Amino acid sequence: MFKEKNGLHFANLCIDPHKSPKEKKVLFSHAHSDHIKLSKHSTFFATPETIDLVKERNTRQYTPEFREIPMEQKTKFDGFDLTLKPNGHVLGSCAAVLAQSDKDFVVTSDFRLQDSLLFKGAKPIPADTLVLETTFGSPEYVFPSQEEVANAMIDWVGKNARDKLVLLSGYALGKAQELVKIANEAGYTPLVHESIYKMNEIYKKHGIDIGNYELLDHNLKDFSVLIMPPQLVDRFLLATLREFDKRRIVSALATGWSYRKQFDITFPLSNHADYNDLISYVEQVNPKLVLTDHGFCEEFARKLSRLGFNARPLKQHKQRVLGEY
Repeated sequence: MFKEKNGLHFANLCIDPHKSPKEKKVLFSHAHSDHIKLSKHSTFFATPETIDLVKERNTRQYTPEFREIPMEQKTKFDGFDLTLKPNGHVLGSCAAVLAQSDKDFVVTSDFRLQDSLLFKGAKPIPADTLVLETTFGSPEYVFPSQEEVANAMIDWVGKNARDKLVLLSGYALGKAQELVKIANEAGYTPLVHESIYKMNEIYKKHGIDIGNYELLDHNLKDFSVLIMPPQLVDRFLLATLREFDKRRIVSALATGWSYRKQFDITFPLSNHADYNDLISYVEQVNPKLVLTDHGFCEEFARKLSRLGFNARPLKQHKQRVLGEY
């Protein structure tokens, strides 16, 4: 019934392929690039929000076939029912509930259990088999509450933006929109890079109030807060900003990873469940089987086994076959 070639497969549905799929039916859980691969051969299912984000982020000579599945709407596939549930990660992100006969399978994909500035946290979903994303499934990844981190960032921006240029950095999709909200809460309208601006506009289209922002366009000296994607921030950019703006620059990176490099400070603002939240999710669901996926999948499966759960790892990008279990 199950087979594995690319991504996680359930019956005839491929979920979040990691290379261009040949499968006919593909489900995207959300629009982050490591979960999105397109092809001419497939029909892609996702929430309306995710489809809008994918279309904006992927400019190609051909237009793939997309089909919308709104949250909470049951959709019939060959041999099973599919329902998408919000999981608090980014706009349009979802967990997949796959019902077949008298069994329920839940694929969390990337999720956040705590409420954020923009979204409610994921609610644990009853499941016989739970496929659990374990990006931060190691004990060193225990974060302060989202509220605590956001408040610390608001205070930091407020103190520094009075007489300095504040550079905030976070992924263009998901993290950057929270940074806009944080800048607004601190009393500032930020400038944002074009890639962030495009994502912001889609958030706005779908009714998510992230606050005020302006597109970076030779107008740096009129603003006190700048938001950029991490991959564009290096020592050369910081030196250029100093030369052009003449103000002292302070920089902060929003990430759950232990990473700093050229940034002055790192704030553990994460779109993922941390170690304790992952354990809490499993305890609330109490499934018959947990399959751990991504990140620390082997370590976290061993931890769940010690806690009395039937848990086994899925090897990311190698072995992802539900039928083998």
